[in-house]
Amino acid sequence: MNDSLPPKIAEALAEGLELLRPLAGEDSFYPSIPAALVRAGLHRLPVPVDAGGLGGRLTDAVRVLAELGAVDGSAGLGLAMHYHTLGAALESGAWPHTLLDEVFSSVCEQGALINLAATEERGGSPARGAIPWVTARRHGLNWVINGEKRWTTWLPALRYAVVTARIIDSQANGAEKSLRIGTFLLDLSRQGVECLPAFDGLGMRASASGLLRLQDVCVEGDRLITSSLAGADDPRRASALAWFGLCVAAVYLGVGEGARSALVHWAVQRKPVDGTTAVADIPAVRIRLGKLDAELRAARLLLLEVARRWENAGSGAGREECLPDIALAKLKVTEAAVFATDHALRIAGGPGFLRGVLERAFRDARAGLIHPPLEDVAYQEFAKKLVHGRKPPS
Repeated sequence: MNDSLPPKIAEALAEGLELLRPLAGEDSFYPSIPAALVRAGLHRLPVPVDAGGLGGRLTDAVRVLAELGAVDGSAGLGLAMHYHTLGAALESGAWPHTLLDEVFSSVCEQGALINLAATEERGGSPARGAIPWVTARRHGLNWVINGEKRWTTWLPALRYAVVTARIIDSQANGAEKSLRIGTFLLDLSRQGVECLPAFDGLGMRASASGLLRLQDVCVEGDRLITSSLAGADDPRRASALAWFGLCVAAVYLGVGEGARSALVHWAVQRKPVDGTTAVADIPAVRIRLGKLDAELRAARLLLLEVARRWENAGSGAGREECLPDIALAKLKVTEAAVFATDHALRIAGGPGFLRGVLERAFRDARAGLIHPPLEDVAYQEFAKKLVHGRKPPS
């Protein structure tokens, strides 16, 4: 697979995998894991070459993340969040150049990592239309931010967070007094920022998806990335959905493929009963292995094809037309990972149930079910498009 990657990205991936393997497989976060991927230079993948990065495309990110996910799902997920934030920022064209240049410089020269901080306990997922309760109150030329964000992956390792907040501006007039949502670039070394652990879930336990607490955090006015009316079309929407959906899907594809590799190795080596017949030679097992493999191979083909379509779509309407396929790819890839890890555990029986690679993959794959686009939302959108095309003109 690596021969399709640009040489510098392939070299970084090889080094990253070599550094990651001895550290992988834990259910607790260790700073050495993101440090290893930074050391390999993988964090620079989405950054343009002229800014010091590797100039990777979305298809490159997908391939890299699948490889990492096969070794350590939590590590892959952490890097996926970094990739989607950078990739969406670059492609959307919505960021001020000064802020984008600052982030690119920090990533390439200082090994900085970044993620979006949008989900809140009170409001739930932004994917379902939640409006942030975190506030940004204007104070002279600055903004003062207060509130909490949850599920911020790799929080202990981050330098930056892109924070969404309700704008409270006493200087606003007329239409500007309507509810507005701002997006801010926040350096997490600022006074008033607390990074707390808050994630203890079924899977992806080493992702350090923590609680970001903001108490009277003062930021300059030029740290505002975008501002728009609540519910208005966001110019970053298509790019954000594409990079998030496909990067996350790639990680879970990797989780499934990693379980497949571990299972095949075990099934070939394991010779129960008379010690001559391997588990892999049992006809019923081969059928299960074949179905498992077919699901994962179909998912990989779909994921890469949709990523290529996105890259070839240009901008504007072309990218908007790709969004249903992006949702489809995320859903089907995640389902394939869940199917594969479920059947891997069934094939292995008791040994698979014990703490280890298959057990962890079984848990980690299910975390993909709660990442947007969520199943019910995506299926309703598919149906809406079908029905809309059939309705007679009024």
